[in-house]
Amino acid sequence: MVITRPSLARLALAAAVFALLPLAASPASAKKKPPEPAVEENAADLVFAKSFVGKTYDDELDIEGWEDLGGGLVSPPVYVHEYRREDGALLVLTSKETTPQKGDMPGSYVVLDALIVSKLRPDAVLSVACVQGADQTLRFIGEARGSDQKEWWTDVSRAWEISLETGAITPIKPKGVKCTNPTF
Repeated sequence: MVITRPSLARLALAAAVFALLPLAASPASAKKKPPEPAVEENAADLVFAKSFVGKTYDDELDIEGWEDLGGGLVSPPVYVHEYRREDGALLVLTSKETTPQKGDMPGSYVVLDALIVSKLRPDAVLSVACVQGADQTLRFIGEARGSDQKEWWTDVSRAWEISLETGAITPIKPKGVKCTNPTF
């Protein structure tokens, strides 16, 4: 029987391979936990925003404690309206025209969906006048920023789509979304 002694180099190589085995056995994604989703809106704000869904109103909807920033037609019969609270929180409502304006009689509307955003990136605005790709219908909402010299801002970090059928506001990936510059 011949007994051989392993060389120092072989021992070092074996130690390195042994140390790497746990890494190879577990995928990289198992080592890192996915980031927690950012919770921007508090529960009370979400309940407040959703409390408007189904509410009917004539002409304008005034909300106590919120400044009316305006809005407009997305595509008949869906409208969008934006409000700002003193602390900077923003509320966006989509509504459906139920009775058109006739003469001196104001139109009637029902709120379809609500979005509340409490924090924006520095120098960003929440725009309700955004498009995506070749779709030139202003049916997207975006958190955007850009140069005051440009008509369209393409630095969009978050975006939402307004359904033309239901008025529902759903988050989407901001790729390809551009928003009108509010100061242009």
